[in-house]
Amino acid sequence: MTFIRAKEIPPHSGNWYDYEVMTIHDGGKVRQKVIRYIGRHGGGVSPSHTVIAPKPSTPAPSIRVHKMKTPAKRIASALGMYYGGMSLDALQQQFRQDHGEDMSESNYWNWVRRFTKEAIKQCKDFHPAVGDEWVADETYMKLKGRNVYFWDIIDTRTRYLLASHASFSRGAGSATILMKLAQFRAGKIPKVVITDKLGSYLVGVEEAFGGDAKHVQGGPFKLLGSGESTAQIERFHRTLEQRTKVFQKYDSIEDIRLLTDGWLINYNFMKQNEGCGNVPPAQAASKVVPCKDWNDVVRAKGVPDVDYKVRLHRRQSVKKGYPVMDATLTPVPASEVKSA
Repeated sequence: MTFIRAKEIPPHSGNWYDYEVMTIHDGGKVRQKVIRYIGRHGGGVSPSHTVIAPKPSTPAPSIRVHKMKTPAKRIASALGMYYGGMSLDALQQQFRQDHGEDMSESNYWNWVRRFTKEAIKQCKDFHPAVGDEWVADETYMKLKGRNVYFWDIIDTRTRYLLASHASFSRGAGSATILMKLAQFRAGKIPKVVITDKLGSYLVGVEEAFGGDAKHVQGGPFKLLGSGESTAQIERFHRTLEQRTKVFQKYDSIEDIRLLTDGWLINYNFMKQNEGCGNVPPAQAASKVVPCKDWNDVVRAKGVPDVDYKVRLHRRQSVKKGYPVMDATLTPVPASEVKSA
């Protein structure tokens, strides 16, 4: 006999997932073998008991996006895999294997482009509660023989990625754009900005913040005199390498900037961060977030846009070392978001 069992992952998080399991009698012992993963438990509600899997005469219709044949959850899964580092051709192979769908790479790229723009739209007014010390750095990749520079700035307290900017230039203008984007997202000016010794930051910090922010420069890992470290953003850039490998396929700076903005959203709102206690930085930084995963972005027609109230609690099973947090996300009506 097979059953549908729901499991809360991680414990006490409020996030439940369904698995089909089979009861096996082995030498007087009874154990359950997982047959397949089904998906997120409906509505994220904690199940009170095990449910026997029904045998419907006709399958329930999948929720679909308007004028799209592929179910919304499947599209959201593709977005998550793509921003997790899977290339378009790997996505094509995975969908052929798992769902028997044989679509061109351009089809998946259209999904990425369409719903990345939607994610940017949904998150554009979000302002995280960040700290007063920010650290900035830049890295680069080769694109059709030219260097593309990626500028990033992170809040050291919450690990929130305040802004990313892609450009062909390593000049002061790009550094200024990065600082102003970060100021807009945070809704304030920091007290301290930490950078390496690139001269462009001298102008960028001055142009954006004037004398309101102290600018500290040093080496890529240790800042002379202060003992501060920018290793945090260096670790972030190692994570960013997952995406830059995929960026190699594109020759348009507009596409690169779109993907950079999409990756920023995936990093802040959907990717667990060890430095935040294994919750995304946005959840660690704020009481309310606009989305929790790509399912909230890939919405079917008629499904309202939902924001979520965040409640963090320490995972009791982890007694030693750095605290591990779990987040409970509760949907809140749009009318309550501003007051939450």
